[in-house]
Amino acid sequence: MVKIAFAAFLVSAAFEPIGIWYLAVIGLTLYLQKLRSSSRPMLHSLAFGFILNAIVLYWSGKYVGPIPWLLLSALQALFYLPVGWVYRRTHRLLWSALALLAMEEIRSRFPFGGFGWTRIAFSQVESPALPIVAIGGVIALSAFTLAIALLLVRIRGKNLAAILALFIIAFLLPANPQGSGEVNLIAIQGNTPEVGLGFNSRAKAVFDLHRDVTRRVTADQYDAIIWPENAIDIDPRLFPEVQADIAALTGDLSTPIIAGVVQQSTNGPQNASILFGEDGMRESVYIKRGLTPFGEYIPLRGLAELVSPLAKKVNDFIPGSKRVIHTVAGVELGPIICYEIILDDLVRDMAKNSKALIVQTNSATFAGTAESAQQLAITRIRAVEHSRAILSVSTVGMSAFIDNNGRVLSQTGENTQESLVGSLVLNNSRTLINRILS
Repeated sequence: MVKIAFAAFLVSAAFEPIGIWYLAVIGLTLYLQKLRSSSRPMLHSLAFGFILNAIVLYWSGKYVGPIPWLLLSALQALFYLPVGWVYRRTHRLLWSALALLAMEEIRSRFPFGGFGWTRIAFSQVESPALPIVAIGGVIALSAFTLAIALLLVRIRGKNLAAILALFIIAFLLPANPQGSGEVNLIAIQGNTPEVGLGFNSRAKAVFDLHRDVTRRVTADQYDAIIWPENAIDIDPRLFPEVQADIAALTGDLSTPIIAGVVQQSTNGPQNASILFGEDGMRESVYIKRGLTPFGEYIPLRGLAELVSPLAKKVNDFIPGSKRVIHTVAGVELGPIICYEIILDDLVRDMAKNSKALIVQTNSATFAGTAESAQQLAITRIRAVEHSRAILSVSTVGMSAFIDNNGRVLSQTGENTQESLVGSLVLNNSRTLINRILS
């Protein structure tokens, strides 16, 4: 079991905040070697999955306690059981590797819409094989990494030659072509009064912070001002003073604002990305479709409330049902709200209908952990996968401008109050994986 634990630790170290991509290859090699020699491959696969997810997802329990974190890790670990079962039946590591890839795809969609945060590919943002996601998607990058590990299980001349060939191919993969034209944006990272679950415990406080930073912006220099998820923490339609402040900002600066808003509907709260025009009026409203299970709604509520009393405090948000693209200065910007960045189909849908993407997120509920860095790595991979430049803006950081090859052009710190100025190069082209699956 020590070898399995060490293998899981190495793979976890490929994820942020350590982020050494090749440790995933070494860890997966040790895991596959252990499967080959194990009399209990299912148990060892389960242990590997649990330890890996518990380390990578430790941030999920920082403010809610260890029970939800351990349950999440255990649920994710169940998807590793079939990998061990396949090896027990076939004694073929290739089939086990294929089972691992299949389980990654399944757990990215099931249950509750899926949670693919710890897919192998999401540890590979610095890998030379990163461009492969534009050809075969996230699964192709996971498969490449796993293929190297398979070849390393047995060190032979032909295996080493195959590894060399794979890396030569990876280095020869073309970068995404640069587009033409650009949109000039300023991201507002206003911070929050406090971090954790109570980040918005004082009504309007988060809005006030973002408003105050925006007031320092020079007028009429940007195509749009971008605020993060939950930056407007109360519905402007119900609070005239908030609506008046928004209108004053957009009017004084002669610049529209795209803001994350918690708004009320007849059925419950909604998480929205709203474009306010220069007159302060709503021009387009996107309602988050991919809600965060146990964060924005509670599946199995009766059981969840037994496990954690905090579940009682979560009001179920109402999901949106359609794609909405914001248009500023004649440019289509696809909004993605936080958790949606891990949902393959939703990101693809937004990318194919826009020339650049904005990711609005609120990391205050996991401040001081690796969650923000891990999400930024996933966002960089999505930029390459769909050849779209992305602005990722967070309440507390990290916020960043990312080009369509996944390079971070500029970035804020964490738990700071900052503005970040940059441009997104526009792109109409579609990657191979986007054309195949659209």
